[in-house]
Amino acid sequence: MAILGSKLLPLGLFPCLVVLFISASSANYSDSCLLFIQIVPSTAPGIKVNPDVYESDTTYTISVPVNNNVSSVVLRAVDMNNNSLGIWHRADRDCNGSSLYHMKDSRSTLLRAYWESPHSANVSAVKIQAFTISFHRMATFSSLTLKKRAMTTTSPSTISTTRPPRTHVLPTTRILNPTSTLTTTSSVASGIFLSPIADALQILLVFLTSKLLF
Repeated sequence: MAILGSKLLPLGLFPCLVVLFISASSANYSDSCLLFIQIVPSTAPGIKVNPDVYESDTTYTISVPVNNNVSSVVLRAVDMNNNSLGIWHRADRDCNGSSLYHMKDSRSTLLRAYWESPHSANVSAVKIQAFTISFHRMATFSSLTLKKRAMTTTSPSTISTTRPPRTHVLPTTRILNPTSTLTTTSSVASGIFLSPIADALQILLVFLTSKLLF
């Protein structure tokens, strides 16, 4: 049974106690894997999860920083209603809603565990919780939330391939007036034929004038 023996805890640790109480009350018992007497502030880096987005039927690698004072690590995965879900692999002990991993090498600085997400498509986010427990039964709590990848829709760009209508320039054809052409031709012909007659009449007129004068 988990015993929370500290009466004076910093205000920043109050949410951790709330998580534990909600978990115990929802299952109507205390998780037998949570064998610690006090929660202490964490000064180490938080846990890391790969991949970092939530998907169903996916195996995740959970990395928890540890030191030579850590004897075991308790891991949990809960949804937004604080219900446990998924499967923890290679745990030393499976409790109701938690999995316990013993530290077998005191020189280790990192604990790696593997969690498989459920098949359900109704899960939108999951909280991965880690309790690192020391030999003095002091626990350090850290948590990380996995969310589904945001769906983004992009409309493909429309590239217009319509070519502008081709403009055909017709060559300018000058159409002459047939009547004008005919008139011009007749005038030239008349000039050609009348010129010798006019010259002859002029010579005749000069000759007759000279006769009359002399």
